[in-house]
Amino acid sequence: MEPMLRRMAPRRPRGFTTIEALIASVVFLVGLAGLLGALIQARGATGQARRILEATDIANDLIAQFQLWSFDDPRLSPSLGTCVVDPQDSAEVLLEKPGDPGRDGFISCMHDELMLRLNGAHFGGLDRPVFTDADGSESRFNRYYIIKTDEVRPGVRRMQIWVKVLYEESGQTRVVSTQTMRIDMGGVL
Repeated sequence: MEPMLRRMAPRRPRGFTTIEALIASVVFLVGLAGLLGALIQARGATGQARRILEATDIANDLIAQFQLWSFDDPRLSPSLGTCVVDPQDSAEVLLEKPGDPGRDGFISCMHDELMLRLNGAHFGGLDRPVFTDADGSESRFNRYYIIKTDEVRPGVRRMQIWVKVLYEESGQTRVVSTQTMRIDMGGVL
């Protein structure tokens, strides 16, 4: 008997072909591009959050100063005008473009940094109202406040204070607001 000869199929070399490696590279690059886009978006959100935090710190700095001043300090004189009617700015006139009569009227009603400098202070407890973001761009903050006083009953006065910090972000005005209240008991405990 003759031995049976078997035909053997040629063996493929193990590993990847050039086409397979190219396809894997393209898939990897598409994934990397998506990740890069997410990182860029996260950086922008971080910058936005940082500006909000800085504006909030500026507002809280002024609130802390108000607690130290005498109730009759001239810097705490009541505001007069349209801002006292709607101190929360529910109509959002502060978000309108500079030069708009409603916005300018609201801002002129509020006290500003000039009022805070009566005793020589410069931007309250802060060195300057400009902060540099991580990307090197500067954000300038403008701080205003509204004072409303009421006599609750004889000898007891209530002072409501709204602090508004305005800044620009992507060409739009942003506003951070905070509020506090002080009570003058007139020596009554």
